[in-house]
Amino acid sequence: MTTIHDVIVIGAGPAGLAVAYYLRDLDLDIQVLEGSGDIGGRTRSVDLAGAPVNTGAMFIYRGTRAEALALELDQVTSPFRPETYGVHIDGVTSVARSTAELVGKLPLSSESRKALADFMEGLSREYMANVSGGTIKDTAAGLVSETVAARLVGLPEAARRVIETAVRGGSVGDASQLSAKYALRYLASYIAHEDNSRLYPVNGMQALPRALAANVGPGTTISTGVRVTGVRGLDGLLEVTAESGTQRSVLLARHVVVAVPAPQVAGLCTGLPEWKNVALKAAETPGSSTLTIAANIQGLPEIADWSFVSTVGRKFDAIINPQPGIFPEDGVVRFTCYGNSAGFIPGFEDDEQLIESWIDDFLEVAPSLRGRIVGAAAATWEHCFSVLSPLRNDALPDLQRSVGNLHFAGDYTSETAGTHGAYNEAYRAAGEIRERTDFP
Repeated sequence: MTTIHDVIVIGAGPAGLAVAYYLRDLDLDIQVLEGSGDIGGRTRSVDLAGAPVNTGAMFIYRGTRAEALALELDQVTSPFRPETYGVHIDGVTSVARSTAELVGKLPLSSESRKALADFMEGLSREYMANVSGGTIKDTAAGLVSETVAARLVGLPEAARRVIETAVRGGSVGDASQLSAKYALRYLASYIAHEDNSRLYPVNGMQALPRALAANVGPGTTISTGVRVTGVRGLDGLLEVTAESGTQRSVLLARHVVVAVPAPQVAGLCTGLPEWKNVALKAAETPGSSTLTIAANIQGLPEIADWSFVSTVGRKFDAIINPQPGIFPEDGVVRFTCYGNSAGFIPGFEDDEQLIESWIDDFLEVAPSLRGRIVGAAAATWEHCFSVLSPLRNDALPDLQRSVGNLHFAGDYTSETAGTHGAYNEAYRAAGEIRERTDFP
């Protein structure tokens, strides 16, 4: 007889694992299927020069379900407290505690300097008016339908390039996509030196998904290296086709949760209604690449204060030091270069020549670190995080809406995107399953 599983979850990233975790108290047969060889998805953490570093998602945001899970599962975190902001353009790097000092050192015309300073100061004021305790307030709701690009009209080209690069570095999307509401979180928070919105997971972002996996219910099985190739309705149930190596299997389930990046959903699910396909197209989820560089900063204490540096004209868009102001005992700081405009680069992890060229660009931004690099780790994502655009915001109700007992959960179905959005969506999807009464 064919086993009928209660729930099959496709994808063992934050959303998929959290769905199983949130159903742990029910006596259910839950199968979590992951196509890659490891769990955690875009939270992947690796060891670099003796410490874990994040190759995708970087922070746990305060006031979110991600923070609640981190507390619940005893994750060690450190506050992200940026006291500086930086810009690199035309061979000059300026990192400072005030906007006036920062802009004053940049190789820009007086017109561009003034325009950039005014824009940054205005953004800081808007941030303070619409954010409390690191959380965006309801007063910012009206900003969700406006893009950052609309605000850049009329800025001198050099000033506009600085902001556009910072948007790319902080969010994945570009200025024509990112809503002004979420520019508060992914751009303005750095400029305003917000020290109460982000937590850095000391043992890596992947530690939380691993903790979730270790605490699912006894009826849950998590399988890696199992690639789902199709999902379709079948006589009131859902049929899931999967491959593991050369073996093909067909599983039946009462509920299926699709917890993979948006661009993969339509290709997996047969017979989706047109409204769902239209919504999925609105959930743009571009690729991205990162390079984390470990450097010894002994004798260079000012480098420890770097937090976010936007890098105009480089292979990457920004450099983030996730633990600014902390001078480690071994003197080694780990900087992550976010190449969101670089997109997905197949084979980047093992391309020594390309990695070296990124390191050269990093050293153009931080020339005092020449001869001090002690390690580097590259990563590339075909589908990184879903863009927080007005278009996707309008499509959210249909992105979240189930098709019968086929449910959808991930950063692309969330209001906020990122891993924190994925965890929240897992809670929502698990709640939908709890409400159903078709379990024996």
